[in-house]
Formats: sequence, C-alpha cells, structure tokens
Amino acid sequence: MSLPAVISAPDPSVYEGGNYVSVDFETTVYSKGSALDARNSLVLAVWELGPEHKDYRAEGNNRYVRWANEFGMETLVGHCETADFLIAHNAKFELQWLERCGLDTGEMIVWDTMIAEYVIGGNRWVWHQLSLEKCAQRNYGEGKVGVISKMYKAGLCSTDIPASWLERYCIQDVTLTTRLFKTQLDTCVKKALLPIVYTRCLLTPVLADVERNGMQLDASIVQSLHEQKEREYAEVQKDLDDCTGGINVNSPIQLREFLYETLGFSPLRRKRGRTWVDVLTPSGLLPTDADTISKLKAKTGPQRRFLALYVQSKGLYNELTKYLRKLQDCCNEVDGALTASFNQTNTQTHRLSSSGRDYGMQFQNFPRAYKPIFKARKKGWLVGECDGAQLEFRVAAHLGKDEVALRNILDPDFDAHITTASYMAGRDAAEMLALHRNGDKEVGELRQDAKSETFKPLYGGSFGTPEQVRWYKGFKELYSGIADAQQSWIDEVLEHKYLTTEWGMRYYWPNTTMDRSGYVKNTTSICNYPVQAFATAEIIPVALAAFWHRLRSSGLRMFIVNTVHDSIIVELPPDEVGAFHELAQQCLIEDVYPYLEQVYNIRLSVPLGAGVMVGEHWGSKDETVYNAREELYK
Repeated sequence: MSLPAVISAPDPSVYEGGNYVSVDFETTVYSKGSALDARNSLVLAVWELGPEHKDYRAEGNNRYVRWANEFGMETLVGHCETADFLIAHNAKFELQWLERCGLDTGEMIVWDTMIAEYVIGGNRWVWHQLSLEKCAQRNYGEGKVGVISKMYKAGLCSTDIPASWLERYCIQDVTLTTRLFKTQLDTCVKKALLPIVYTRCLLTPVLADVERNGMQLDASIVQSLHEQKEREYAEVQKDLDDCTGGINVNSPIQLREFLYETLGFSPLRRKRGRTWVDVLTPSGLLPTDADTISKLKAKTGPQRRFLALYVQSKGLYNELTKYLRKLQDCCNEVDGALTASFNQTNTQTHRLSSSGRDYGMQFQNFPRAYKPIFKARKKGWLVGECDGAQLEFRVAAHLGKDEVALRNILDPDFDAHITTASYMAGRDAAEMLALHRNGDKEVGELRQDAKSETFKPLYGGSFGTPEQVRWYKGFKELYSGIADAQQSWIDEVLEHKYLTTEWGMRYYWPNTTMDRSGYVKNTTSICNYPVQAFATAEIIPVALAAFWHRLRSSGLRMFIVNTVHDSIIVELPPDEVGAFHELAQQCLIEDVYPYLEQVYNIRLSVPLGAGVMVGEHWGSKDETVYNAREELYK
C-alpha cells in the first residue's frame, strides 16, 4: 500500500514550471453538466499547453479546439498524461469528465483557480464570489461575455447555442483561466501560499472519485422511522388543533390573534433610547415567526401547553420535510442510493462542506441520530468509520505548546468531560471519575450534560450561566498555553486586522474593535478558525488523500463513500476489517507527520490519534483508539 510522489515527495514548486495543460469543457446540461449524470456528454473541449510541455510549439498556436464527445478526446488525454499539472476553474468538474475520456486522474496534480482564489482570500470570499467571472472582475476589472451564461441560466443546452458563439465562449474561459493562474501564482509565491494551494488541490481528484460512490440507505429502517415520525406528527397536529380550536397556525392573522389575545402572551420588548417598546414587524404588527414564538415567556398552563406542542410540531415538520420524506423518496425511486457533491470553497474556515444532488441531502452536517440508517450496499459487507481522535483539542495543544494538554492527551485515564463536569458542579474531578467508573448515575448525567461545554473555550466561549462561566475560566487556567495562544491571535487581529497562522494561512477581520468593557469583536471566530482549520482543512485532507491513494495501490475491495469534517467512511467486506484498522493508523497518524514537515516545515508536538469503528450500519458505538508513536512527535 504505497503512496505516490504527490504525497510521499510533495513539491508545491511544481506550479512554478511551465509543463501544464489549461482546459475547459462545454457539455450537455443535465445536473449542471456533471460527468456523473450518464445522460450528459461532452460537446466541446478547449485547452492550452504551457511553454514547457513537450508538445508546445515555439512558433504557432498552442490552443486546441475539439468538437467531440468524451470518446474523441485522445489528443487531450495524451497532453494531460505528459503534463506536470492541470489548470482548470472548479477542477473537480473537469477531472470527472477527463475520467470519462479515459484519463487516470488519480495522481494528477491540479491547480484549481477557484481554490487558489479562495486561499488567497482567506475568509473573505466564498463560492458565490469565486466564479471565473467574479475572479476576473476582482483581478482585472473586467468580466466575461455574458450572453452565453444567460442562455445557460435560461435553460438552453450547449447544443442549442450557435457553435461559433459557444467556441468563442469556451476559448475565452481557457484564456482567462490561464491568465488568472499566472496572477495567482505570483501572489501565492510572494505570500508563501503555494503549500496551502497544493494541499487543497491534492484532495480534488480524491473527491472527484468519492462523489461517484454516494451512500446506501437501509430502506427498512428509513421506512420504519418515517412512518413513526409521520404518526407522531399527526398526533401532535391533532393535539395542537385541540389546543388552538383548529386555527391555521400558518396564518399570521389567525396566529397573532390566538397568541396575543386568546392566550394573552406578553409581546417581546426591546429598549429604544430610555424606553421599552414592543418588538414589531416592519409593517407595525406583532410578529408570529417561529423564532419569536420560541422566545415568548409562558406564564399560564394554556400558554405552556401551546408552546410545547408548537415547538414539537415544528421540530417534527422540519425533520420530515428536511430529511425523512426525502430519504423515503430516495429509497422508493433509486433504491436508497443517496449522493452528494463536496464543496472545497464554501466555508470561511476552509473545511469541506457538501451539497445534496438529487434529494438535496448534504453529507457534512447529517444528524448524528441518522447515521444508523446507512448500510453497505453489498450483502454481508460492513460500514467502517475512522476519525482523528480529539483532533481539534490536540491541534490546539500543539498551537499553544500546552504541556498540561499534552499530559492529558497521553493519560489513558483522563476524561475531558468529567473534568468539565467537575468545574461546573464545583466538585473534585478524581472523585467524580471514580464514581463514574463505578456506574454512578448522577455523575454519568452530569458528565453527559457537560459534553457540549467541554471544548467551547477552544472557540472563544466566555459567557453563559454561572456554571458555564466557572468552566470557561477554569479551562483558561488549566490550559494556559492554549489560552495564551488564543489571546495572542486576538491581539494580532486587533493590531493588523488579520491573522497569519503557523502554516501560512491568512484570515481577515477588518472590523475588529475592542469595546469599553474590553470585549473584542470577532473573538469567537478568531479563537476558532486556527484550531478548526489546521485540524480539518490541513491535516484531514492529507490523511484522506493518503487513505485513498494507499487504497488504490492495495488491491483491497473497500472503498470510501463519505468524509465528514475529521472522519473517513468506507464500505468494506468483513475480511478487510484488520486492513481498515491498519490504514486508519497509517493515514490519520503516520502519513501526516512527514507531509506537514515537508510541505509546511511544521513538526507536530502532540500525538495524533485515530478512532476506528466498524459495524453493519454507520455509527457503530464500538470504538478502538490508536495514538502516535512517541518518536513521531518528540
């Protein structure tokens, strides 16, 4: 299970050479032209060769125009095979088409001009500001010829557009993409951002492949859960009708009268100058939106009953419409094959996000309770999940050079949630840990309640109940190295309005100020971004790419179906469970250290960990945790 040179000998300076192919495709338009939709075909390809490509013509035109489907792109495939890297805007799209053309894109190095612009922007620009046209306007003060874009938006297919217009449009895109690459390359060299672009683009071929797989729903579980929630919703609606007298709660007029006149709720109020006034809609009426209703104070039995039923009804309705009805449709229509697209330029922290394809179900923020509805698509196979154990806490310990955090990570008896619970309850941690291990129910409940608070201080948590504040203060005292690092980030942003991280990423907060109380605006994101980004936008992409490449060279049958923040999800046969454990340790731990040293000149000072779970469905509770060997981080 070997690694290719793109990971074992990473060299971001490859982009400074001229052996490249810059490409753009025009396709038919089902599913936005995706190569994963079998109904689509290529219509036109335009590409340019870099000056160091072996087929570059010193005198003559190095732009190629080919009107053909994916079975007529032999020349393009040959040029890509002998190039050092590929340039494209939103390159995942092109890679999936190149696979259909017959090119093995697995070891291809990519410069995605959309990703590069995203890296240069830090947290300033996300996907809707990163189209080729927006990038051109930002960099050159000029856009693209918009008539073809308008035709596409109007629903026309590329085959309906005059050929000369479409060819000019595609040539313009390639020319602009190549020009943008050269501008971005110069900026990235000057700002030492090449390693980050390299790592981001390292993941693009991986995601292009993983998207093909999707995840498999267990139809029987989906149906049972769907029917259960539909029954619960019908019962709650009946109770709500009894409570309200049958009014239409979706009618603002009827609901307003019921809330404020029949039930007698006091309107929400806000301060205006020295007086308090009712919160009103722009048209001067008392509001009836769900957020307002959730903030109303119930003082009577009827008020409490209504609020409880209303909140329950809304929750069930959202669960049904956002998830279960769509999942049931997926089971009925395509045998439970659920797919999504991964987005590399959508979040301000630079971690991945996802968008649902046919059923609008994203994979990244799927409710944890729904994990067990997914199974392996092959009979007898299992679902495996491996993740970076306590990854963000370990990253914070490294960034803060925090000795206490390091000792806790290495201590097999340490329980972070018991520590949190002890601070919040004002009790001795050692005593609570002993009671917890003896099955004390009260301590178990305190620990469970504390889980959501344990790592909030990593993300700037400072305010809350007295119990929460006691823990937040205790965290800063306990982990003073992390707290000092976070304070240094806040100070840097206050002075410069941006923060440059250890690995070179720059995040911007131009409106950061300190108020009279000493609170600094944007504190939460300033404390959060470096930790979350290093963990899930730098380390996990390396681990995921290593896992995918090692799997390709292994002869194993398992395959990746999803990645969620710090985890990798696979389907695998029972006889490969041992190999899965080995791959998880190798890729989430062993492969990360040398890559970070070679690409970022960073030697991690903490042990990375890998948690491995395998079961018949996603979300197995039986976890095995592995930790890095001491020589890797000492």
